Amino acid sequence: MSQLLDAARRVLGLVFLALVAVPAFMILSPTPENGPTDLMRRAGAEQWEYTWGRTGGIWTLAVLGAAALIAVLTRGRLSKALSVAGAVLERPPRWAFAVALGVLGAALTAWVAQAVFDGRTIVNDASVQLIQARYFAAGYLAGPAVAMPEFWSIQFMVQTAAGWVSQYPPMHALALAAGFKLGGPWITMAMAMGAVGVFTTLSFERLLPERISLARLAALLSVVSPLLIGLAATYMNHAMVAGLAALALYLALRAEEGSAAWAVAAGAAVGAMVTTRPVSGLAIGAVVTAAVWMSASRHEEGFDRPWLIKRFGGWVLGGLPFAIGFGWFNNRFFGSPFTLGYTAASGPSHGLGFHADPWGRAYGMTEAIGYTSSELVSLGRELLGTPLPIVALIGVFLVLAPRLTRGERILLAWAGLPVLASALYWHHDLIFGPRMLGGAIPAWCALFVVACVGLAKISREGWASDAIAVVVLAALGFAGFSGGPQRLTRLATRLAPLPAALSSEPTLVFVHEFWPDRVGGRLAARGMRLDSVRSVLTQFHPCQLEAAFVGREVSEVAERCTLENASDSLGASGLTNYIWLGDPPGVDGDGVLWARDLGPTVNARLIAEHPTRAPIFLLPVNGGRDVRLVPYEEGIRKLWGGAASSGGTP
Repeated sequence: MSQLLDAARRVLGLVFLALVAVPAFMILSPTPENGPTDLMRRAGAEQWEYTWGRTGGIWTLAVLGAAALIAVLTRGRLSKALSVAGAVLERPPRWAFAVALGVLGAALTAWVAQAVFDGRTIVNDASVQLIQARYFAAGYLAGPAVAMPEFWSIQFMVQTAAGWVSQYPPMHALALAAGFKLGGPWITMAMAMGAVGVFTTLSFERLLPERISLARLAALLSVVSPLLIGLAATYMNHAMVAGLAALALYLALRAEEGSAAWAVAAGAAVGAMVTTRPVSGLAIGAVVTAAVWMSASRHEEGFDRPWLIKRFGGWVLGGLPFAIGFGWFNNRFFGSPFTLGYTAASGPSHGLGFHADPWGRAYGMTEAIGYTSSELVSLGRELLGTPLPIVALIGVFLVLAPRLTRGERILLAWAGLPVLASALYWHHDLIFGPRMLGGAIPAWCALFVVACVGLAKISREGWASDAIAVVVLAALGFAGFSGGPQRLTRLATRLAPLPAALSSEPTLVFVHEFWPDRVGGRLAARGMRLDSVRSVLTQFHPCQLEAAFVGREVSEVAERCTLENASDSLGASGLTNYIWLGDPPGVDGDGVLWARDLGPTVNARLIAEHPTRAPIFLLPVNGGRDVRLVPYEEGIRKLWGGAASSGGTP
């Protein structure tokens, strides 16, 4: 069995090395323009160039040259100095160090969320879960029925008979709702990163008991990873999974030496993971709990069945309330305990496997290989913000290492299984970096540290160890002073623009979206599923759909179509970015209610529905790259001038 595991580990190392060193993403089709394969192909090429091309190549040659020179001069003394530094790192008590890293992770996340990202979101995934959190915080399971849903229907929110609800599992939104109650959702994410700091320290020290300094360095890199901080500071649930995974691993390790009550708590942590991100939760949760107990040293000479049964029994008991609650939630809103919101929103094509995705595009083995290559190349850069090809370095270590310890095997499984799960899933993007691997970031940080030290030991030469040390120190220095901060500031350029401070009075703010988005919102308000909305918008011109809405020929709605098209001349904003910032639709409040601009005539109905709210306009500026608040009549005049002057056709 040991030989089989060693062979599998070396093959996996070669796969990592090949997917990073060879631009496998080039097999992806470059068309259609800005389609998912085209975007992932270009993103992979950009990342690969940064690591292996001219940019990364110059950095690599310079560092390698410096490393060779320093290694000749130091002849092993640098490695010895680092060993002394490692001994210093081991001196603080375990819990003191864990709490310090927890505070560091929480503080960094809070600062980036508030100071760098100004409390804003980057992608709709987070915004939709924040909308759901608003309803939870207000005491609602879902948005109540509203008279005119076309003003708020957005992708990833599902209109059901029981209410308007997010497609995402509810646990992350519940945690964000607690943050709203405490003062802001950033508090929730700061606590998640605090958990990463505390529990990676405690669990890594148990996985690597004879290398405490390595374990603590790995935990430190986890909480300062710009990839993980970027996810946490923009309210993405991947960071929540990382925190829960670290917690579950610690509880599972405690269950080895303690009572089965620890296994109950570990099962609860896995249940929370699954009800946050089902696939990631199952893949990672199985590794950090079940795999830990299956590989426990007490089973090396015999299968201790009663001990194992108690742990798995406690594990099931701890996860059962989450399974029951998740099933009840799904049954209430989506018709079956086993129907996820994703399927309710986009149909069965949303699931794992090789098939046509909800846009009708094929996802097969070619796309899986190309996307995985792009993600692993990106992970090497985004994990810490360094040109050093981290995944390739880990791959080399996996090939050359004589053996892996039990702790290293668990870390490898934690890092590797999400890669496989992501390869079987049709949706990928690199806005944050490889966010689908976000729940495994602590494991990748730990493998990076293990690989660096492992390769230095394999070399058995003092000068070679020093050369490796110089390369790694240069990479980490670059990441800390340049690469990491640049990565976060680059993300900040993607933030949705915010207007100046709003009035403290009850306000109705109209947000102007592009014509196809307005049409899509109206289709969704009529109960059309998201995959069907996308298909219809792809196949038909918005003017054809405008005609269909009123049962006319296209020629009969030409004036209306002209006005709809002309209204986009100043650009547009995304409604999803703003709804969660104010009163949730359908819930009484005295703050801001954000709504979609549908033209003066239709807007007038909503204004009449909310007579206590002063209507104003969020006017797009510079093509939608910026916004400003203007009086409602000014907004109508600038965007719908023809309609306003003629009495309002739209």
